[in-house]
Amino acid sequence: MAEVLEKLTLLLGPFAPYLTQEIWEELGHAGPVFRETWPAYDAELAKEELADIVVQVNGKLRSHIQAPFGTAEEVLKARALEDTKVRPYVEGKRIVKVVVVADRLVNIVVGG
Repeated sequence: MAEVLEKLTLLLGPFAPYLTQEIWEELGHAGPVFRETWPAYDAELAKEELADIVVQVNGKLRSHIQAPFGTAEEVLKARALEDTKVRPYVEGKRIVKVVVVADRLVNIVVGG
């Protein structure tokens, strides 16, 4: 818990310098808090595993699906067409085109 409080104090330093200096001293550290280095950033911890993909029918939002980043277009098309929220909008209609933007969007264009 002490490590979390130290990192939080360092991050709050620029926004509330006097308060964080008091907290820094209460945590047992000497010297000004603004002279300390910020905590290191780890990109692996912030990386998301699944992409939230928007599914549209004729340009209107109908559903969201989640898939791992880099999923093939054919798999995304199939999952979008199988979605229970999308099915009523495409059943009995001719699919003109399916536009896939990798890791972001599947747009199904239907006609008559």
